[in-house]
Amino acid sequence: MNWKAEQIDDLVNRFTQAIIPVVHFESEQRNYVATVFERINRKGVELDIFQLLSVWNWSEDFDLKEKFTETSEDLEMFGFNENGEQHKLLLKCCSAVIMNTANPENFVELQGDEVRQKFEEIKTGIFSAIDFLRTELKVFSVKLLPMENILVVLASFFASQHKQPSPIPEKQYATIKRWFWRSCFSQRYAKGGVKSTDFDIKEIQKLKNGISSRLGDIDISLDSSYFLKNVFNMRSIATKTFILLLANNEPLNFIQGTNVSLENVLSQGNRKEFHHIYPKSYLEKLVGIYKPEQINCLANFSILSRTDNNTIKDRPPSQYRSLMPPEADVLSRILEKSFCPREIFNDDYDTFLKLRSELLLKRAKELC
Repeated sequence: MNWKAEQIDDLVNRFTQAIIPVVHFESEQRNYVATVFERINRKGVELDIFQLLSVWNWSEDFDLKEKFTETSEDLEMFGFNENGEQHKLLLKCCSAVIMNTANPENFVELQGDEVRQKFEEIKTGIFSAIDFLRTELKVFSVKLLPMENILVVLASFFASQHKQPSPIPEKQYATIKRWFWRSCFSQRYAKGGVKSTDFDIKEIQKLKNGISSRLGDIDISLDSSYFLKNVFNMRSIATKTFILLLANNEPLNFIQGTNVSLENVLSQGNRKEFHHIYPKSYLEKLVGIYKPEQINCLANFSILSRTDNNTIKDRPPSQYRSLMPPEADVLSRILEKSFCPREIFNDDYDTFLKLRSELLLKRAKELC
C-alpha cells in the first residue's frame, strides 16, 4: 500500500491530538476498585476476579497464580488442568476455607497476608477432599464429579493446619456420604447454587466441630422415571450420578466375569466404557418401536469393557447369554453387580427397563 503525505499527516494528527479522558478514583475499598475497573475495562483485555486477586495477593515469595498452576499440576491425575475454569474452582475452595462462602468475590476484602498464611491449609482441604471422593465414592476425576461445588464444601470440611489431620469419625463420614448422594440426585447446585453451597459449608463446619448439623437434610423425591427419562449424556448431572451409582456397586464385566478396572475407566471421564445392555443396533432394527430417548435412557446402560462390548456387538441378551460364564452363581453375581434382573434374557425390552429401573431406584434410596 502506497501512503500519500497527506494521509500520513492525518494519521499523525489523530494520535497527537487525541484527547484521553482520565478519571481519578481513590478508595481503600477493594470491592469498589474491582467494580470500577470491570466497568471501565469493557473493551480492553478482560480481567476476572482471580487475576485481580493475583495482583493484590502477590509478594516476592508468594504468587497466587503460580500457586494455582502448581496445585493444578499436582491434581492432574484427578483431571485438573491449567485452564481458567478450574482456577475458578480452586478459588471457590479458597473462599470456602477462609470465609465460609463459595462466592470468591468476597475475597477482595481480605488482606494478602491472610490468603498466604492459609494457603497450605487450603491445599490440605482440597487434597483430602479429593482423596475422600476417590476412596469412598469412586470419583476418580473432576470430570465425573456431578457438581463442582461438592468439592468446595468438602474442602472446607477437610481443611486443616496439620498435613496429617486426625481420623474422621465414621458417623461424620456416613453423614457426608448421605449429603453427597442427596445433593447429586436432587441436583442441589445445578444452577450455581451459591446460597445452597454456603448453607452446606456452614452445616459441614458444625459437623466438623461436633455440633448438631442439618447437612444432608435435603428434600428429595425419587422414582423409577429418573432412570427412564434421563438420557445418557456425559455432561449431565444425572448421568454422572448414575455412573457413580454403578461404580459404587463394583460391577463385573459381562463376558469375562472379571472386576471392572474402575480407576482406569473413570479417570478418563469419557463414554468409551459405558455401553447399552440391550445393544443400540439391535433395538434400532426393531423399526418404529423405540425412540432414541428410550434406547439411550440411563436404565439401558452399564459399565462394560470395550472388549466385552465388541464381543456382544448387536446380539440381544438371549444370544449373548451363551457367551457369559456358565456357572449359575457367577452369572447371578454379574447381574447383581450391574442391577440387572434375570428377565434380561427374555429379550423383552419394556419389562427389562421397568425391572432394572426399580432395582436402581432401590439402591439410590438406600444411598440417600
